[in-house]
Amino acid sequence: MQIQGKTAIVTGSSMGIGKAIAYHLAHEGANVVLNGRRDDALSATVTSLKDLGFEAKGFKGDVTSPETCKQLVDFSLENYGSIDILVNNVGIGNRGFVKDTNPEVFRHIINSNVLGSVYPTLEAMPHLKNSKGSVIFISSLAGFRGLPNAAPYCMSKRALTSLAESLRVETAKDGVHIGIVYVGATKNDPGKKVLYADGSWIELERHDGIFMDSPDDTAIAVLNSIHDRSFKKIVGIKGKAYYWLQRLAPWFVEFTFKHNLEAIMKAQK
Repeated sequence: MQIQGKTAIVTGSSMGIGKAIAYHLAHEGANVVLNGRRDDALSATVTSLKDLGFEAKGFKGDVTSPETCKQLVDFSLENYGSIDILVNNVGIGNRGFVKDTNPEVFRHIINSNVLGSVYPTLEAMPHLKNSKGSVIFISSLAGFRGLPNAAPYCMSKRALTSLAESLRVETAKDGVHIGIVYVGATKNDPGKKVLYADGSWIELERHDGIFMDSPDDTAIAVLNSIHDRSFKKIVGIKGKAYYWLQRLAPWFVEFTFKHNLEAIMKAQK
């Protein structure tokens, strides 16, 4: 699919990976509708795109609400007349062992990471069928295997694979492209927060090493998926290596996690 002149909605796009995806789509000539819950961050990102001469608008709202998703779709249609691309990027992480985790944390993660992708897709799908457009889900390497200290996040990201696989079959006759992108360890913006086991928000340590993927790496994978209408893409060489290691030697991956479990527990205290 050519992106020039198309209309793209990117949820959770006021910072981080979503912001990078919005920039790359706009750079290729898309009309981009950004979405976020914080008015200040959303407005700043929209302004930065417009300052570069790109066409972009912002819609503030929580996509875990079906009504908000309807408003988001209506807003996009009112401004640009069509919807050609939907990137479901909204998601939050967590820290904590299952035995210590408040049930509300599970609910919050599923609402954000799963239903926050389901609801926009349901609202946009009739219009994506008309345009024979693309739906992209942003998942994670954590969706390939449950990791210690992050069970709710892992189960939510694995759920996205099942959702995408079902949709891929159901929408094939309609010409809708379904894609899913698996993201590995990525450099994060300062101030990014995750849910702790007791339900409180904690600021995530800064991930900014030379061996980390960048948000731009994920954005490029998303654009490549749209261009070639491919199904599954894994970001980065390390991500591909982990995928194959998990497939070929899952026992070794499990052994490694068990071997490092004590260190993870100490780091939590």
